[in-house]
Amino acid sequence: MAELAVPIPMTPRVFYSDTALSQNKAKMDSIGKTFYKEIKQAETLTKVPGSLILSLIFTESGGRPAIVSSANAVGLMQMKTQTANDIIYWENKAGRLSAEELAIIKKHLGERVNGPLKQKYLSHKIKENNYTGNVIVKADLMKPELNVLLGAMYLGILMDQHQEGEVLRLDKVLVRYNQGYFFKPGTGSVEQTLDLVKGKSKEAYSYILKVVGKNGLLETQGK
Repeated sequence: MAELAVPIPMTPRVFYSDTALSQNKAKMDSIGKTFYKEIKQAETLTKVPGSLILSLIFTESGGRPAIVSSANAVGLMQMKTQTANDIIYWENKAGRLSAEELAIIKKHLGERVNGPLKQKYLSHKIKENNYTGNVIVKADLMKPELNVLLGAMYLGILMDQHQEGEVLRLDKVLVRYNQGYFFKPGTGSVEQTLDLVKGKSKEAYSYILKVVGKNGLLETQGK
């Protein structure tokens, strides 16, 4: 799988202890083998490195495709139906939606895909509890192929937004994937962003460290 062109770890701060490394690597190897086809396909189509996709599957769901969180996030990469709907909208509006991506999405959604394709604005602009326009349902997101592709598309969108010159701010990508598209990660350095995030959400702070901290999942995959 492709590697990220960023220094790993991005921060010397630690979430995982040394004793967790072998167990984490074994679990990621198992998840990677089980969902190799889905991860590789998403990597090829979106250009998001499979190592990052695998790290988020490990962090979000532990490789359980049918898991639903208390916040109604679903599947391997833990997406809400509304977010999944908007990912298709974003990708299409930006002219990024390839024929190959569309074919896979349509394979799972059928003609329902026309909902987000014809959408004129983000469904997130309408309060979630009052919005009934989503065409994607939880059962759709329990399908590994669709879930992984949409998750990778979302990562690709965020990565493009946080390519700052020659530097990919993966810390900002991760916190927005975890906290939501509209989370504002600030304009400072990686360490400044971590301090800001820690003050707002310890969950989001730990989330970044799990992936790009010392002993993090990306570093572990490279060993």
